[in-house]
Amino acid sequence: MHTRILNRVRNASIASVVVILLAAGCVRDQEVKDPQPSPAKVEGVDAVLPARHEMLEPSARIPAGFTTSALVEVFGNFHTAGIVVGLAKGADSATEIGGMRAYINNAGDWARVQDPVQVGKFPWFATSLFWLKPASTYQVKVEVLDKAGLISGTWYGEGTTRAEPVLAEAAVNRYVAPTGDDAGPGTFEHPLRTLARAFALVEGGETVVVRGGIYFEGQLEFAHNGKAGAPIVVRAFQGEAPVLSGANPEALAPSAWKDEGGGIFSHPSSAGFANLCVEDLDTGRIIRMFTVPSLMDLQARRVPEAPDVPSQLFAETGVDGGAFFDGTRVYMAPPAGLKNFRVHLSHQVLGIDLTGKSHIQIEGLVLQFYGVNQPSTAMIAQDASDVLIQNCDFLYDDCQIYVKGQTHRLTVQDCSFVDGMLDWPFGYMKMSGASAPYEGGAINVDANYSGRGLVIRRNHVAGLFDGMHLTPWLKDEARTQETDFYENTMDGCIDDFIELDGYARNVRVFDNVMSRSLSGISVAQALDGPTYIAYNVLADCGMVAAAWREGNFGYPFKTNGGPEMEVGSGEIFFYHNTSYTLDPESRAMLVKIAIWRRLTFRNNIWCGQRVGAESCRKELSPMDFDYDNLFVTDTNAPLVLMEYHDRTDGLHAVRQRFGWLRHGISAEPRLRDVAAGDYRLRDDSPCIDAGTVVPGINEARKRGTAPDLGAYEAR
Repeated sequence: MHTRILNRVRNASIASVVVILLAAGCVRDQEVKDPQPSPAKVEGVDAVLPARHEMLEPSARIPAGFTTSALVEVFGNFHTAGIVVGLAKGADSATEIGGMRAYINNAGDWARVQDPVQVGKFPWFATSLFWLKPASTYQVKVEVLDKAGLISGTWYGEGTTRAEPVLAEAAVNRYVAPTGDDAGPGTFEHPLRTLARAFALVEGGETVVVRGGIYFEGQLEFAHNGKAGAPIVVRAFQGEAPVLSGANPEALAPSAWKDEGGGIFSHPSSAGFANLCVEDLDTGRIIRMFTVPSLMDLQARRVPEAPDVPSQLFAETGVDGGAFFDGTRVYMAPPAGLKNFRVHLSHQVLGIDLTGKSHIQIEGLVLQFYGVNQPSTAMIAQDASDVLIQNCDFLYDDCQIYVKGQTHRLTVQDCSFVDGMLDWPFGYMKMSGASAPYEGGAINVDANYSGRGLVIRRNHVAGLFDGMHLTPWLKDEARTQETDFYENTMDGCIDDFIELDGYARNVRVFDNVMSRSLSGISVAQALDGPTYIAYNVLADCGMVAAAWREGNFGYPFKTNGGPEMEVGSGEIFFYHNTSYTLDPESRAMLVKIAIWRRLTFRNNIWCGQRVGAESCRKELSPMDFDYDNLFVTDTNAPLVLMEYHDRTDGLHAVRQRFGWLRHGISAEPRLRDVAAGDYRLRDDSPCIDAGTVVPGINEARKRGTAPDLGAYEAR
């Protein structure tokens, strides 16, 4: 057995996800891919993330006449920044502003970037800067245009990107070990026993060093805040894997469970709902129990009916075992008795509570089996600031990280988020509401969130219902969010890879590789804008059992739904994405019932097997759709299908009818090996040099006479 956890092996291209053995703090391997950023494992091969772009040089000199304006804010993350432009007092954007142009000082030259667009109906405009260097100062220029397109004003701004986080060294270390004593001094020789005691003692500038082993703890809170330059650090002892478990240690052994007959076992539990998993001691496999609403359903091994969804047996739906909670006991039907299983019954609502805390760094922990009733989560960051979570593993938690309130500059990087519900019945879960505990995904930005500077990068997500939910949908008091999701890998989600359902104000999703889901990125609705979706691979949408078993087909992004459907999404920009799936019923693009201000497409590859672009509506909101490849494998299929029956065949007819793709193509993209998950362009691909320059996005990436289509530049 190995004394390491998944994220400890950063130098391997493929590694196993762990299953924790609750004996001597050891771990055992299970089949899930390594979350390292590059190369990353997707469907059997070492898939390559989109190459890191050449980064813009910071301002080399101050231009003559440069004076910053209070109307221009530059909010920096590590490799990006947001430009937010307010309007002069009394200005009316609807009647006076014809548009804006933005530039960045790149080593002394003003380089054009993405134009600022109005954020919802608010009196400010916003855009994003990409490919910046950390800890660097950049200057920007904004030209304000009148309705005639003439420059009516020129404003300047300046801002600094954040420095790369470094785990702080501390003069005082407090050690924790399962064999320690909370009455002791917390030294290496005499460690504390619990994290609860360590968190009560640690102050800014100090480190809690956690030895390997299992800690059955929850509701952990820090008594003090860290300080700028002197954060509180919690880290794993080098080479060891400390595990925080929300499971009840008294329910681990099969002998703790009463045999009710018929393969049903029970244990006392006061929860109305709890996370319940069993661990196969021979294979190390973790099986999450599917919760059913009655004991009769459990005895019958049956998923009950839901609106428009018939009842089915477990064996017909991909469910391996089930559970029922009656408020006093939990009843379980494991796959094959309990003799060879260890049982992980959660009795902790949450693991680490960061509410109101600042300047905290957490590194190298494993958090598993948290989830009692709702809401429950392994970590919560509410009204927190300057928090770093890195190299942590979140395994089989109902929600892994919950983000709420005024949380600023939260960074989650190089972590893994793993669950085991990929084959569960999609239709029943959605229609019955059983999916509610899991729809927030690995990181759930709450319905009330007004933070800025959330960065989620270089993580791995596998086996969840939804991958991530990145936007609030009830309340957002921030002008823009400046949320970055980049260089992540995702392998298997029942529903969506990413949900941008809510207020998406300067949200950026770029340089990610995502494989196997029902749909890719949900913008239902991405309110206010702008939203940038660039250089992503959206692979094999529809290629999960929960989709094809129930007759659902895949598509790369969805527009239906949302809390303010009559308002519609803000500006959304799709640049250089590669979408390809082997789902035989897939759509290259699907528009349902929502509306939007404008969707802009440049240099993407959209490939479907059954239909090209399909719309359930007769009339579409504005789509600036050009320089893309829209292709459908079925040669007899419509390239565009409206209202289920109104078809348009061929690129020429699409151009004539919709005005789309005047410089685009409709051709087999000739990707290297889609069956093996390699979505780079072959040397004979028609997508090479078929794109157009997009200011601020692809100038430094271009290698040929023009940019290539899709997420990868061939040369």
